Amino acid sequence: MVRTSGVSLPTALKRPRGWRLGILLAAFALVVAALGAALGSSSLRWRVRLVARKATGSLSELSWGELARMLATSGGYNLQVVITEGRSISAALTNPFQSQQDREQGSALFRARCAPCHGARGGGERGPALNGVGYRHGDSDWAVYRVLRDGVRGSAMAPTGLRNRQAWQVIAYLRELQEEGGTAADAAHGPPEGRPKVDVPFAAVASAADAPGDWLTYSRTLDGWRFSPLTEISTESVARLRVRWVQQVDTEGDAIEATPIAVRNVLYVSVPPSGVVALNAETGLPIWTFKRDLPSGLRLCCGKVNRGVAVVGDTVFLGTLDAMLFALDANDGHVKWTSRVASAGDGYSITAAPLVVGSSVVVGVSGGEYGIRGFLAAFDVSSGKEAWRFWTVPGPGELGHDTWQGDSWKSGGAPTWVTGSYDPATDLLYWGVGNPSPNYLGDVRSGDNLFSNSVVALDAATGRLAWHFQFTPHDEHDWDSNQTPVLAELPVQGVSRKVICWANRNGFYYVLDRATGEFLVGAPFVKQSWASGLDPHGRPIETGAARPTESGTIVSPGAAGATNWQAMAFHPALSWVFVAATEGSSVFSKSAPEHVSRSKGEFYTGSGAATTSYDPVIRALDAATGRRQWEVRIPRTKGLAGQSGLLATAGDLVFGASEGTLTALDARTGKDVWSIFLGGSTYSPPVSFAVAGRQALVAIAGRSVFLFDLVPAQAGAGVERDAAAD
Repeated sequence: MVRTSGVSLPTALKRPRGWRLGILLAAFALVVAALGAALGSSSLRWRVRLVARKATGSLSELSWGELARMLATSGGYNLQVVITEGRSISAALTNPFQSQQDREQGSALFRARCAPCHGARGGGERGPALNGVGYRHGDSDWAVYRVLRDGVRGSAMAPTGLRNRQAWQVIAYLRELQEEGGTAADAAHGPPEGRPKVDVPFAAVASAADAPGDWLTYSRTLDGWRFSPLTEISTESVARLRVRWVQQVDTEGDAIEATPIAVRNVLYVSVPPSGVVALNAETGLPIWTFKRDLPSGLRLCCGKVNRGVAVVGDTVFLGTLDAMLFALDANDGHVKWTSRVASAGDGYSITAAPLVVGSSVVVGVSGGEYGIRGFLAAFDVSSGKEAWRFWTVPGPGELGHDTWQGDSWKSGGAPTWVTGSYDPATDLLYWGVGNPSPNYLGDVRSGDNLFSNSVVALDAATGRLAWHFQFTPHDEHDWDSNQTPVLAELPVQGVSRKVICWANRNGFYYVLDRATGEFLVGAPFVKQSWASGLDPHGRPIETGAARPTESGTIVSPGAAGATNWQAMAFHPALSWVFVAATEGSSVFSKSAPEHVSRSKGEFYTGSGAATTSYDPVIRALDAATGRRQWEVRIPRTKGLAGQSGLLATAGDLVFGASEGTLTALDARTGKDVWSIFLGGSTYSPPVSFAVAGRQALVAIAGRSVFLFDLVPAQAGAGVERDAAAD
């Protein structure tokens, strides 16, 4: 059984041959109906009219035999509303066989006919799950009946051959499964026998540094480090990395940007455009899948992407491209609740991975290119009720509102489309904010345009602003500050400070005090031509010759930025950060102000940027000073795309992927010590965790998830031989 909205007619149930036989059957039904004591004249009239419509070819969906059976049944399957209210068959048809006895019979039929593919309770095994709504081919009784009757061409779903009443009894049982399974899930598989139930308290997420075998949140730990303390894969052993399994996932696109989450040997990967797959980390086999059917006409600036999920308790949280937040059961994928975060019709979408903070799940929004008013919002993890909302473009009476000209705040952009970091000790949430709108035309929004291109520090319980720091006031180059901050304790000018480290898209590396936002250090980490430096408060000293013009101005960094959303990694033993950076430039142009206005559903950028040079590079920087330690230039290839974020490990390795190749660098020297071509676009950052007690590495290329571990060392090589693996 698959989820369908309709296929070609008769296979299991044949239409009677000949219209005369059909008329006789219908006439017989009418006689039976007329003789029924419960039937009045009005009941007879609509039946006569239905037969007349069938005779004229208006009810081609129903065979004469089906119509006769329905009309002869008490209640007539509610078909009277086809006549009295003009409804379609799909909207009218109601199952008359819904008694407890019918459902029990439907359950027995389901176990005998359907369970081998769809699971004993409809959770799915070899076929789609049926224990949630959102059936692929339609949710109506009529749509489900047609699948049972006709099967689905081109699939393993053959006609069932069920008799009429049996089919409707199975439908009654399916409705019972749907009520148990959730309200919007398309879960495809139940948890295998014997697998531990996933249940991760927030305390475990907050102390994820003490759980080296898992990858519990977007950056593994809430401080944004992207550092694995596992040491089995090291500079000495990395040459023995091999592919343990590969699993291709079902996605509309050819690239995945998500950071996988690993919990108790389960791998959760968000799949474009707005889905999730849970994989068995030992085998790569799917445990369950969820797919969100999206409305048409979504306003998306940069493709159908999603950067990951969050997990706490037994719940997986997913933001979708139509600006919804879904809470899914971590063990079977059914929907627990949904909340509308914003209106997709206004240009909002969600591409960021949510972040769980205490009893709330925090999610940011995309859509700056459509002139949204950006915000960050928190929702209760149990109920989905909104806890707070912080507007990144302040309204009247709010701090920073005076930094926007006139009504420009209403369409000011400042989206929050990359996941932030959190400090449990201070209960402060740190989140980066994107560029103002229109992107390249600042003439219509004079002022600094707070809180665009800033980091905001918010009280996690209330969403109140504790402090902010703006990296690029009045940005006209699309240099979003949508990067994940690294929280660390470092010696700054001889004093140990709790700080935020930030490699910004504008070309400068920053160190800020974590409690106050005080500017401590700033230094360029790529070539930049727009500022001569930073003043003592960290404000850029602009050259005055880098603003976009109508005829175009060449500026470094380019439109891609010195770095983008790809996360940097921090190595605590070295106190270095590793940055996926870009040396480049672009020609920035703006439109005449009188030619630019915001129209709902249309880009609101005020012109654009044409790239003149683009050279990706990985750089190691001293985290306290921004001083370069080493760099590795990334060779450019043709045919594949993608530069991933980075992973640092206690084995003194830095992993990253670019244009289809996964590479391991020596963290201390930058030397390339291992690489493998994966054959697909590589945007997803690698992660590392333990599978069955052994360190593993996961990377994604194209539509495929790859899990690597070490080939066992040969006897006598200093590592115990793994006989089972041999």
